[in-house]
Amino acid sequence: RERAVAGSVRIGLSEDVAVAALPAALGRLRRSCPNLHLDVVIDDGERLAARWQDGTLDVAVGACVGFVDEPIESWTVDLHWACGIDETLDPDQPLDVIVYAEPCSWRRLAFDALTASGRDFRVSLTSHNVGATIAAVENGLGVALLTTECLRPDTMRVISIGDEGTLPLSAQFGLYAAHRLNESGQAAVSLLRESLRGWTAQALPREAAPIPA
Repeated sequence: RERAVAGSVRIGLSEDVAVAALPAALGRLRRSCPNLHLDVVIDDGERLAARWQDGTLDVAVGACVGFVDEPIESWTVDLHWACGIDETLDPDQPLDVIVYAEPCSWRRLAFDALTASGRDFRVSLTSHNVGATIAAVENGLGVALLTTECLRPDTMRVISIGDEGTLPLSAQFGLYAAHRLNESGQAAVSLLRESLRGWTAQALPREAAPIPA
């Protein structure tokens, strides 16, 4: 029955999500429904939410903070501070921080967490692109907030900032679907929902080493 699904579905993915389980999910959807045309756009969270609000997407997956509508399903995704694997961070020096460009809820989350920890910090790099952020961390330009699947165990290590009792940081992601989806849209939603559940079940690859504030 799936192979008979045809038509077109417009899917929007937040860039943070696009590096996770979803490319494989879209590949499975394409193989299961070869007559289905996928029109996929990847954008930062704020612009993706604007596209959704404008009605140019049938399905979207992104950070809930940017969306007005209620998601059909949502997930809590852990965020981790990461630095280059060989980096030595001096607690007496301001912490170099890699952040996403405005508008970005994670940027504000990072600044709030650092301020609450009492840790001096300065922005060392600002980027719209998650790939550039990962590369900057790997090459020792600073620390950044990353989701579990963005961590590279061979080139990064996870750190903690603040006291041991500090609550871990997280972001809420949602799956959004337009009303009255056709059969192709429903097939996309079903597979994306399944893949997102697997994405949020990933484990942290390394133990966090605390940095004194």
